[in-house]
Amino acid sequence: MGTITLSEKQQRRLQILTRSASGELSISQAAQLLGVTERQACRLLRRLHDEGAASLIHGNCTRAPSNKTLVDTRDRIKTLAGPGGAYHDFNTTHLCELLAEREHIQIGRSTLDRLLREEGLRRSKHTRRRVFRRRERFPREGELLQIDASPHNWLEGRGPRMCLMGAIDDATGKILHLRFWPTETLDGYLTLFQEVGSVYGLPVSFYHDKHTILRSPKARTIEDELRGTEPMSQAQQVLKLLGVEGITAHSPQAKGRVERMWRTLQDRLRKEMRLAGVTTQQEANAFAAEFAPRFNARFAVAPADPEPAWVKLEPGTDLAYYFARREPRTVKADHTLSWMGATLHIIRRRGEPSLAGKIVQVHTDPHGEVFLYYGKSRLTYKPLAAAQTAARPEQQTRESASAARAQPAEDETRRPVSAPPGAAPTVKKTDNAGRRAWLYAGT
Repeated sequence: MGTITLSEKQQRRLQILTRSASGELSISQAAQLLGVTERQACRLLRRLHDEGAASLIHGNCTRAPSNKTLVDTRDRIKTLAGPGGAYHDFNTTHLCELLAEREHIQIGRSTLDRLLREEGLRRSKHTRRRVFRRRERFPREGELLQIDASPHNWLEGRGPRMCLMGAIDDATGKILHLRFWPTETLDGYLTLFQEVGSVYGLPVSFYHDKHTILRSPKARTIEDELRGTEPMSQAQQVLKLLGVEGITAHSPQAKGRVERMWRTLQDRLRKEMRLAGVTTQQEANAFAAEFAPRFNARFAVAPADPEPAWVKLEPGTDLAYYFARREPRTVKADHTLSWMGATLHIIRRRGEPSLAGKIVQVHTDPHGEVFLYYGKSRLTYKPLAAAQTAARPEQQTRESASAARAQPAEDETRRPVSAPPGAAPTVKKTDNAGRRAWLYAGT
């Protein structure tokens, strides 16, 4: 049996048809994903059953086009138009006319041009320069914020290389956020979102590049297509939760305002930090906080519409719920979950429903603080020491429940002192010997 090579599109069709044949997808769902009618989907399934994967390859794939230029004609043109040939210095249009008139070779100008370029016999005299249309500023402050990061030798060798992350308002050209980080990170963008939201409010939209932190590179799966959803990065999920639109720029010139800001800062900010003797990231952040108001006083302009577009955060907003990365975890039967090699015990009071088997979200803010949420409700938890996690699950469940009832509410989040290395776990004694019968089983 020969080897069959399928393109990405054909592999996707094969996956859909295979899942439909196994009953995982219905005929209507398969037709929807393939973009064909249900009758055509049935025909494709029958062909797949009869011919196998080869049925997905079009019959014309291995056939030469009827209008393909013959090899003898290509060689003759190469000889005539190549070095030492009679037409070695003729332009393409003139050469096309003379080949038809003198050599009786009928060939289209575009085909001749492509053939000469493939053989390296002609080069383009003019390089096209992409022309960009100037875009007017948005009229209101807070309507569009351009965000980006600039890795650069900001300290000129006096300290570590850093990445400056910032945001600039499109309507005014005002710097709203500047902060140095070791690299361009998700924590940097979460900090940017949180500081802008806390100080000014939420903007209508953010304008950014195609960095994978801000835009998921994953392709849509079949399940995504059926649900009508798109893969989203952590930053995209945060913006969706906040109701802020994320707009992707397709070129650096499209977000030219923030790019020009980097060019100005790499000139002015870098040199002023040299004069101030800045050598560390902490000093650079303190200097940037003092530099931004001076930059805005020098370069910012008044908006066309004085009415701002900011959406203020409500008082008491739980910032850790919105401005944090999140990961799902399933709660075990003893109300614990595993997180980064540690065991977290969820404190539940008497009368509250059990969370065993439920999925909770673990939120980590830019400062590394960990929070647990079930829906929008923040859960109280405490990390368990290694000695506690080594105990039998049934015993751990009983002890965790009794500790939750006996411990005061204000001490529920206090971290327990870890047991010394090698210490045996302490087991609470009880008068009910029958409840410890499992200890003596098999002896």
